[in-house]
Amino acid sequence: MKIKHIYWFAPYNLNGPSTRYRGYYPLKYFSKNFKIEFDFVFPDRSTNGMLKFIRVYLSAFLFRKRNSVIVIQKVCSNRLYANALKLLILVRSKHTQYDIDDAEYLRQKTKTLHFFLKRCKIISVGSHELKNYCMNFNSNVFVLTSPVTDHNIRKMKRNNKPVIGWVGDFGNGNNITKEFSHKANVYKILFPQLKKIDTPLKLTIIGVKNSNDISPILQFFKDKTNIEIEIPTNLKWKDDDWLYQEIIKFDIGVSPMTNHLFNCSKSAFKAKQYLSVGIPTIASNVGENSRFVLHNKNGIICEKSSDFLTAINRIINMNDKDYFKMSENAINHKSAYSMKKYCTDFIEKYS
Repeated sequence: MKIKHIYWFAPYNLNGPSTRYRGYYPLKYFSKNFKIEFDFVFPDRSTNGMLKFIRVYLSAFLFRKRNSVIVIQKVCSNRLYANALKLLILVRSKHTQYDIDDAEYLRQKTKTLHFFLKRCKIISVGSHELKNYCMNFNSNVFVLTSPVTDHNIRKMKRNNKPVIGWVGDFGNGNNITKEFSHKANVYKILFPQLKKIDTPLKLTIIGVKNSNDISPILQFFKDKTNIEIEIPTNLKWKDDDWLYQEIIKFDIGVSPMTNHLFNCSKSAFKAKQYLSVGIPTIASNVGENSRFVLHNKNGIICEKSSDFLTAINRIINMNDKDYFKMSENAINHKSAYSMKKYCTDFIEKYS
């Protein structure tokens, strides 16, 4: 089938990176490069939002367009939005797809998730670990790795003081409650190793959205006068150009991850963002990281926490020739997670 239209039902608004990178941005790419029309909907209780949902829902339910695909992305709740989509899938099951890029079965009730996994014709997932899980409910599962946007931002020079950068959702100001959380990853793996470095460096943490998290970070490094801490507070998550302009200031991108099933199921998106601008990346050997961080080529894979210290020192002490060779390798591997690859792989499942 040659796809002509995609009905995409997202789980939340554009503040969510999955909504943007696995849904909205690919749909825009489909429209521009493949001439595929689309309707994109997410839960929105405003009058305009509800009217849009009703319009798109009725279009898919009653007047489904020819050669169209219905995609339910990561919807796991049991609320009105989810239940309406369940009915849609029951009635219009042909050419339906469920898309997921996190192990939601570890943090949410599974009734709705399992419904879509069983009822949708195709399941697209962000990692091989998720594929293993979803194959228990549906034999037609394929890995659709999360893409980065097409941008021309590229690392061109190093900083006089090395900058180590991390990007992610740091939480809501609470204590560590889940061993797989981003906060647990940095406090258990990265921060203790950074404290062992005595040479001048700068640590940039992008993703602290609650001011209550700032003081504990500063307190953790209070005795390390050689480490400058930068924590941007004006986060513009919807402006991806802004984010990549921040990432390019890094000399090293870090992706520490505890070896937990939830992290094993992630799509290495953090590492891809660093690599896409030519930032040598140090990542835990967990989940999809080693599929994109190629050890000793565009970054370094770490088996344990102490490996981060060794890897950071190694990259800091690299001469420019070796550093920018690693940076060039990162740029040259972008095709493995490009928007073009994502959209082409998506279309091929319906060919």
